[in-house]
Formats: sequence, C-alpha cells, structure tokens
Amino acid sequence: KPEDGKRYLKKYEIVETDVELPIQGRVRDPEDLYKFLKDLEDEAVSKVIGIYLDDKNLFLGHQVFLGSSPKNLDTQMLWHYFSLFLAKKFMVLINHPGSTDPTPNEDDKKLMRALQADSQVLSFKPFFEDFIIVAKKSYFSMATNDGTGGNNQEHITNL
Repeated sequence: KPEDGKRYLKKYEIVETDVELPIQGRVRDPEDLYKFLKDLEDEAVSKVIGIYLDDKNLFLGHQVFLGSSPKNLDTQMLWHYFSLFLAKKFMVLINHPGSTDPTPNEDDKKLMRALQADSQVLSFKPFFEDFIIVAKKSYFSMATNDGTGGNNQEHITNL
C-alpha cells in the first residue's frame, strides 16, 4: 500500500522477457523488412502491416491489419499504433496475394498519397519512411526504388 495514499502512474518500465522481437536493432533498408516478412509472398489473404521506428530507425513494433488492403484500410488505425508505440517514423508493407508483380497499383498509390497527406497535417509530424510491396519472389520499395520489381517504377516523391 502506498505511503500516505500517494499514487503515480509509471510512464516507462523496463520489462524482461524471453520473447524476441521479430526485428532486432536498426532497420537499415527495405531488404531488412523483406527478410522479416518474406512469408507474405505466399499469403492468400491481403495484409497491410505498419512498422514503427524511433528516430534512429530502431524497431519499436509492428501491427498486422489482416484482411485489409490499400483500398479499404482506415489510415486512422495506422496513426493509432504510431502513437501507441511512441514512434517517430513508420513504414507500410502490403502484399499482392497470388501475384508475382510488386508494381504499385492505383490503390497502392492512393493509400500512399493519403498517408503522405495525413503526415503533413498531423500535429506530431510523423516521418513516412517507406511503402513496400511484397509479391511472390520479389518486392518493391517506393522510397528507394531498389526492389526487384523492375527498373522503371516511379519513386515515392513522384507519385
């Protein structure tokens, strides 16, 4: 029982666990995330995954939006988890189920533009790091354009 009835809320607490984070340390480039989420290649169900990072690109957490696609994702959910993880940067990964082509389609581009627009008006100014599309045996990073999806795809700033 607290002395004199004083209570306080602990904001941060170090917790030890045997559970390993899916990504250890710093996310250096899209290849790190592709290795982590390579199993998206074989998924039959569409998924959107938010990856949340600190200002030094250290992995804080991720959230899988199962059954979501770029066409039906409520971007407010991504921002909710962004705030929950106290992130400074984020990346979005999506899969193209059953496809061998990671080329961004119109729905992918619309979602990316919506997230870019949101990040410009939100008071906490999130940094939109990348938008990665995973297809069978390949991926495409809109930020770096160095995925295996093709050589003439549009860069993130040109959409």
